[in-house]
Amino acid sequence: MDAQFFFNRGLEKSKNRDLIGAIDDYTKAIELSSRITKRTITTKKSDGSMEHVNIIETNEGNVNVYFNRAFSYFAIGNYLASINDYSKVIEYSPKDAEAYFKRAAANYCFQNDKGADEDLSIAIKLNPKYSRELFLSQFSG
Repeated sequence: MDAQFFFNRGLEKSKNRDLIGAIDDYTKAIELSSRITKRTITTKKSDGSMEHVNIIETNEGNVNVYFNRAFSYFAIGNYLASINDYSKVIEYSPKDAEAYFKRAAANYCFQNDKGADEDLSIAIKLNPKYSRELFLSQFSG
């Protein structure tokens, strides 16, 4: 079983409202696909000597997994975990307006009004469909 298997199973569990099970599967998918790899880059310096630099690479293909896990964490009320996962999505995709919008909601529920305002402002700048009215409508009724 690979990361894709656990991601797909997490999606199914989310659809069936087994959010804890979905979180477990998303976590396994992240673990399987986040193996850190190292490589060395060798460059020739101006004086003719060689310089070796070790580079650590991470897999950025986890954006959807982090996004879905963040959504599941939010749905069960674990707002801090949701904020952390949306932050990872933003790290990999800094122009993802929806991630900022959803992290704003998690910040709001976590009673971090400053973080919520900052994220909402960025979301609106990136995509005007994410308005303050739409944000507030999530919490009314």
